[in-house]
Amino acid sequence: MPHYGFAIDLRKCIGCHACTIACKAEHAIPVGVNRCWVKTVEKGTFPDTRRFFFPVLCNQCDEAPCAAICPTSALFKRRDGIVDLNGAACIGCRACMVACPYDQLFIDPNTRTAEKCNFCANRVENRLLPACVSVCPTQCRIFGDLEDSSSDLYRFVQAQGVTVRKPEKGTIPHVYYAGAEESAIQPEIAVRPFYFKEGSVAMRPLGAPGPEPEQPGAPRVDYDTPHVKPWGLDMALYLLTKGIATGSLLLSVALWLFGLRDTLTTMIGPLIALVMITATAAVLVVDLEQPQRFLYILTRPNWRSWLARGAFILTAFGALTAAWLGAAWLGSETILNVLAWPALTAGVLATIYTGFLFAQGLARDLWQGPHSTIDLLAQALAEGAGVMLLASLAPGLALDPRTTAALSWTLAAALGVHLALILIENVLMPSPTLHHELATRAIRGGAFSRVFWGGAVACGAAALLVTPIAPLAAVLALVASFAWEYVWVEAGQSVPLS
Repeated sequence: MPHYGFAIDLRKCIGCHACTIACKAEHAIPVGVNRCWVKTVEKGTFPDTRRFFFPVLCNQCDEAPCAAICPTSALFKRRDGIVDLNGAACIGCRACMVACPYDQLFIDPNTRTAEKCNFCANRVENRLLPACVSVCPTQCRIFGDLEDSSSDLYRFVQAQGVTVRKPEKGTIPHVYYAGAEESAIQPEIAVRPFYFKEGSVAMRPLGAPGPEPEQPGAPRVDYDTPHVKPWGLDMALYLLTKGIATGSLLLSVALWLFGLRDTLTTMIGPLIALVMITATAAVLVVDLEQPQRFLYILTRPNWRSWLARGAFILTAFGALTAAWLGAAWLGSETILNVLAWPALTAGVLATIYTGFLFAQGLARDLWQGPHSTIDLLAQALAEGAGVMLLASLAPGLALDPRTTAALSWTLAAALGVHLALILIENVLMPSPTLHHELATRAIRGGAFSRVFWGGAVACGAAALLVTPIAPLAAVLALVASFAWEYVWVEAGQSVPLS
């Protein structure tokens, strides 16, 4: 069985875009999106300038992150090494788009499903070359079997000094470049004009490694295709509703186990959890490009995907919450004792799985690392405590004063941990990669600085200061938490990938 790969000799590419046009014609790709394209980077000052062409296409990775995160196995790896897509199984969750470090997936506006280059598998199966290879006038594109020592591709890769894009990601890509200019192959290096901006990082923030935007001769992107962020405000809203749901149940059950068994912990807290987890499910379904297919996550799950695992965890969480409410309504402490530890376990899992899901977004360096998972748990406890404190203001409730005191202390402690974590990562600690550095600079002093400092930090600090005034502290904590969730989602996708 062959193992197909691709090589591009950039020393021969003339930037004619014949490959882009051939690909669009072959696969009926709509205007505004591309399976492949040619990025252009200019470097130097007149008259000593150079232009570098960089063809971009799917890297057909051995360890394809898009296939790993796809919840329905719509993306899969064929026996010949090609990563292909079954559009009929795609639910349009856009998770593959946040996972691909090479920015190679998009939503087809006609089918409302994901799309990507598949090396023209339809042609390869009929012993034809991919369309882009067939039309290349300089024959800079070489396609073939990486395991066939007699193939042109094998000989080229062995003989030339080739490189791949982002080898540090561990995806083992199979598109090789010869003669690559560093500022073209590394998207964080070249200055990007405003109309090519991804997210809100239009140009490199001042002080970032590499040439500054105003420095004469700095490499700059001259031609590219703009890309939208896969996830937006809807994902931040999902984080908020899920955090309130899991935090409310965790605190209700924990306080109940500690003997604080009033209406707030027995009924109201779990009811808040059930309502908010239902809202979470609604947000997730509405956000899909193919919402009518949402059950595919449960009926044909990809168990490598934390999106699929999370769907089952949320289902179990909802069922246990409903069972808890039923037992509380019946007044059965025996059943509540049986449900307590499974409910706590489901609450913790439903809180932290999102950290693993975002970490599967391999393309976004801001989302990597275990601290995000810890922070999600801290935020959930603060959010749950905040909403339960507001609910305790309802008239006619006979509450144990120790319950509200415990919630106030929990809110302060969890919020303190949350603030410490986000300040350490984004202000105090050095960034491990340039991609991460650009994202944190956008948070500290760029497009997201006002929401970060004024919302996430200032409101969080104010909530700590007014902890004795529980309702005000609760509102400020919820504002601070949601502000950070918005910044985290948006800034993580604000750095260009191609």
